[in-house]
Amino acid sequence: MKTHQESDGAAVGRWLGGIPYEVAFWWSYYGSRRRRRDLFSWSGYGKECALDSFDVQGYISSLPSESPVVVDLGCALSYAMGNVFPSKPLARVDFVDPLAPFYNRILSRYGIDRPAIRFGMIENLSACYRPDSVDLIHVRNALDHCADPMRGIIESLACLRPGGVLYLNHFRDEAMREGYRGFHQWNINLGERGELLLWNRGERIDVASRLGGCASVETSVSPEGRVVAVIRKLGALPLALHDPAESALRASRMLMATVEHFHTLPRSASYQFSRLYTTIGHRLMRLLPYSLMNRLKSLLGKS
Repeated sequence: MKTHQESDGAAVGRWLGGIPYEVAFWWSYYGSRRRRRDLFSWSGYGKECALDSFDVQGYISSLPSESPVVVDLGCALSYAMGNVFPSKPLARVDFVDPLAPFYNRILSRYGIDRPAIRFGMIENLSACYRPDSVDLIHVRNALDHCADPMRGIIESLACLRPGGVLYLNHFRDEAMREGYRGFHQWNINLGERGELLLWNRGERIDVASRLGGCASVETSVSPEGRVVAVIRKLGALPLALHDPAESALRASRMLMATVEHFHTLPRSASYQFSRLYTTIGHRLMRLLPYSLMNRLKSLLGKS
């Protein structure tokens, strides 16, 4: 049987291996003026927030606080979520991502007028926000990128106030489509009864069953075919599900796993080679027509 440290170390190692790909993607994206223009044309920044299958404006207006806290978690640099709430003009919107230091360098390099990204990992989110302090957490196409998505859901619920909402919006089975490369280690889909499922080649999790009675899970499919889940916190999380002391210990284990990962010369060298390879690869891909780029990704995913 694997120890916690060994299990955490393997998951953290796979996640660390995906960093070069993700950072290179955004450097290449922001390095193209045309791509930036396209991105900002459809991003929600500066617009009223609107979410598939959830009346977010109605929900925010119903909150007693005049300055509710909204977190766009795992936001990367897409600024996909609208950040305007007319009924609550003092609402605080935090853009949070574990790769914040890298992304903020990109924003600075190209002089982009967008809010800086705050550092935070979904698996340890309770280290960034006090219990019961957040009203809405928005995660779009990011939960499946983390090392432990079920733990991320639990940590998010720990930070939400009772009645608070964790909103998920994801492509179906992204890891399988991407060939389990980079951050893509987990799939999200719906089961035969509409239940929210997290799965990969070694595990399958029914989210509602794992959460028990501390949260409700409503699922739907967006017009674009994405999986949407509205997870509402119903009450306090039992210690068996979320123990603050265990969360602190897990964060320490992740830190130690990271140190051990890069302490070995082969892994350090492999990481630096991956930085070079993905940087060149992404920049070359940006020279191709979008349709051809997607065809190549599809072929690589099948290999």
